[in-house]
Amino acid sequence: MQRDFSALSKSPFDLAIIGGGATGAAIALDASLRGLRVALIDKGDFAAATSAGSSKLMHGGLRYLANGDIRQVREGLRERRHWSRIAKHLVHPLGFIIPTYEDSKPRRSLLKIGLYLYDLLAFDRNRSVDPMQKIAGHRSVTAAQVLGLSPDTPHVGPQGTLTGGLMYQDGQMLSPERLVLAILRTAVQAGAVVVNHCEATDLIKSGKRISGVNIKDNLSQARAALSAKLVVNAAGPWADDVMKLAGNQKQTKKLIRSKGIHLVTRSLTRGIALTVPVADEHVFILPWMGMSLLATTDTKFDEDPDAACVTEADIHLLLNKTNAVLPEAQLTRDDVVHAYVGLRPLVADIDDRAETTYGLSRGSEIYDHSEHGGPEGLLSALGGKWTTSRRLGEKIVDTAFAKLGQPAKRQRSANTILACAPRDDLGDFMDAMRTQYPKIETAQIDLLSRLYGALLPQMLDSNTQGLAKLKDPILAARVSFAVHQEMAMQLSDVVMRRLIEGQTGALSSAQINVIAAFMAKKYAWSEAELKKQKADLAKLTGLPKPKPARKKKPAAKKPRTKSA
Repeated sequence: MQRDFSALSKSPFDLAIIGGGATGAAIALDASLRGLRVALIDKGDFAAATSAGSSKLMHGGLRYLANGDIRQVREGLRERRHWSRIAKHLVHPLGFIIPTYEDSKPRRSLLKIGLYLYDLLAFDRNRSVDPMQKIAGHRSVTAAQVLGLSPDTPHVGPQGTLTGGLMYQDGQMLSPERLVLAILRTAVQAGAVVVNHCEATDLIKSGKRISGVNIKDNLSQARAALSAKLVVNAAGPWADDVMKLAGNQKQTKKLIRSKGIHLVTRSLTRGIALTVPVADEHVFILPWMGMSLLATTDTKFDEDPDAACVTEADIHLLLNKTNAVLPEAQLTRDDVVHAYVGLRPLVADIDDRAETTYGLSRGSEIYDHSEHGGPEGLLSALGGKWTTSRRLGEKIVDTAFAKLGQPAKRQRSANTILACAPRDDLGDFMDAMRTQYPKIETAQIDLLSRLYGALLPQMLDSNTQGLAKLKDPILAARVSFAVHQEMAMQLSDVVMRRLIEGQTGALSSAQINVIAAFMAKKYAWSEAELKKQKADLAKLTGLPKPKPARKKKPAAKKPRTKSA
């Protein structure tokens, strides 16, 4: 993939998509596969915000059953199967345990009914999937088995003695960022033009119709006009900002932003995920890259979405929640390797006065502005979640065909294997990569096989000139591939999204400096720009500085009394 800002203004498009996260990418994929001329832009990097700031799960949403949202759960489970087929190298099954106690709330019997229903709704979960992707139904496990997989689970807790647990499986994304990249690569191969670091500054209006987008290249500061028959707003937490560009109109829907914090810590379980009810919420402890990913907070966020960040209070809140369910883990602030934030764009009626977000629907809406007094030619994709983004994209494109006055062509995204996904069985492909690269350690080649899929040989063959100081030929090849073939334009694009190590603390400052110098030469950065790139990255990789403990005032000395 090559970045070409000028291509956006060379000819008119059928669809101009604002937003390069999971939803925007899914729309671009489905539309381009069905023959529409598509352009996609994002003011930052692809998947740099909400799509990256997720719990890395592909799931039906077990907890939504409690709200009676059967349709949403079924949709999520069906989409989980699609992802495990079209992106089998990046999505894999993950086992979960719900520990149960004598006085568990909800009761074990109720949880078991919920899991039976979850399995029933996922009746087609293994249809046409890779052998390594098959998902098992739920089962009961003993207390000893729970403790064997999660040694810090308390044997006796506030709800009594541990009686065992219930185990089920869902899906996990190895790298949401690389999955979005894989989706976009497939869209590009089908004819789409995608450009990151390109901002929509205004909508182009022709009478009562939107006819395109005024755009700015945030790298070169160049400006241009992107002409399109239809504009799709897929800006996630920024969608309402884009909606305002359409002018005054009566809004019937609004976004409520939910802030979710995730922490990466030392490993707390033995390859299993824990889901534990806490008051009216849940704590997830997810295995990821040999570490544990703690998820998540769910708090209403009313500020500018650009201002969302992880605070010291956020970290302590999630640490305290985790220590409440795993007290023997005794997690401290020093155990936190990485922290990140994501804003969930939840759609609600305009008069909704919800003060909390945990119970709000994760459903989606297609908002046709012309039906609400707004201009023709603008659709907004509101709400939704990672797992169902492909289906939302499909529905948006169905609507687009109707708006364009064209018969809808056959939907293809559910059955199109992503461009980098192996065509063979995943196990056979990984065996072949081990044979082809015998000098690379098995664990490393297996990880690379999953991250790059069929592009792995091409990546390893990258020109690494200028990266010798990394003293790691494979890392050098990955950096070179990111810059030359994956549209990585900024230091954070490489470290945080093309590589996975930016989130695990596995890159040293010396290695980051080498990568920065390589990119500075490639893109002719000035010293000031190089310094800015490093500072911007530090904001993402660093943790908020703990507040210094207050020094206790020394106790006042008591006056000596003379002895008699």
